[in-house]
Amino acid sequence: MILSSRISATLLASALLSGPLQPAQAVSTPSPTPSPSATVSAAEAQHALTLQKSALARENARLDSATTTAAALLQASQNAQRAAEVAARRAQVEAALLRAAQRRTELSWTQLQTYVGSLYRTGMVNPTMFMIASAMTAKDKNGFLSDLRLARYVGAAQSDALTAYGRAQAEQAVAAQRSQQAARAQRAATTRAAAAKEAADRVVADVGRRVALRRQAVALTSAALADAQHRETMLARAEAIARLRSQPPEAAVQTALVQRPGATCTGRDLFGYLNGRLPTDRLCPLWGTYLQMLRAEAAAAFNALSRDYAAEFGRPICVTDSYRTYREQLVVAAAKPDLAATPGYSNHGWGIATDLCDGIQSFGTPTHQWMQDNSMRFGWFHPDWAEPTGSKPEPWHWEFAG
Repeated sequence: MILSSRISATLLASALLSGPLQPAQAVSTPSPTPSPSATVSAAEAQHALTLQKSALARENARLDSATTTAAALLQASQNAQRAAEVAARRAQVEAALLRAAQRRTELSWTQLQTYVGSLYRTGMVNPTMFMIASAMTAKDKNGFLSDLRLARYVGAAQSDALTAYGRAQAEQAVAAQRSQQAARAQRAATTRAAAAKEAADRVVADVGRRVALRRQAVALTSAALADAQHRETMLARAEAIARLRSQPPEAAVQTALVQRPGATCTGRDLFGYLNGRLPTDRLCPLWGTYLQMLRAEAAAAFNALSRDYAAEFGRPICVTDSYRTYREQLVVAAAKPDLAATPGYSNHGWGIATDLCDGIQSFGTPTHQWMQDNSMRFGWFHPDWAEPTGSKPEPWHWEFAG
């Protein structure tokens, strides 16, 4: 587990929650907060959680306001939709009334034609009949009465057919006007309903996004705190183990490794010294080991790697071999001629190689996989020749590249 990435995600979530929510506006994403370069302590994670809770309290107030706005907009959307439905029904009714008026007008027109025809057949030719007959030849029969003003000439003597036609045409005109008004009202109500629904959806989506971010931030911050507490517990346990491992072995017979002087970590230049003949007072000790040492830059990187390992597993990296003197290279070459490098050419002799244990010495174990996943962040790597497909598979062998 990499704590800094979790804290970075938490801080990003906090940044996302820091801006005020405006009704009917999308949530903007601010620039991400830079992730910490070092691991974060439990105290720092606890402080971040406290700040996060304060931010969430402010966010709750904004959410309450946004929720109220969203509810009002949803109510307006509902009302507008109902008004649109009423307008649609009214438009349907008025359209039906118009169609009925048009049918009555057509029927009255047919009856009027029949009336004029009867005047011709009975020989009842008079000025009224001529006016009606000439008007019926007009292209616009709907303008029949208004254009000729027949009511002024026919008066009380006009036929029932002419009266019926005039009434039907007047009703059709009124029905057409009411139908047009209802259609316009329906279109306007539909537009208002759509706008209200869009505004409500936008605010509801923003509220939902805020709630999701709030929950994510709480989960991330809480997880980061738990992770930091776990790491500190593991590191405290590893410190106790490191103190035990740094003590001389209890065996009565000490090896040549035990008898050689320890590193003092002055970090002085090693230029000009031969492989396996590096002054041990210029090398640096490895944390949690007894007399294991490397050149200064390799040791510093390895110790940082070991502490990250300890935060995960509760113990320092187990080391069986590190810097080898030329004499020690001769001993190893004699004991393992197929594995050891030629004395005077080993990377152990340059103080940049280690042989590890605690499961790392076997491919596929959790500790070996952890090294594969994390070692390169600290400049350490597993060389290709030591891989399972390499010329000399050695899962325990790791080297420093800087």
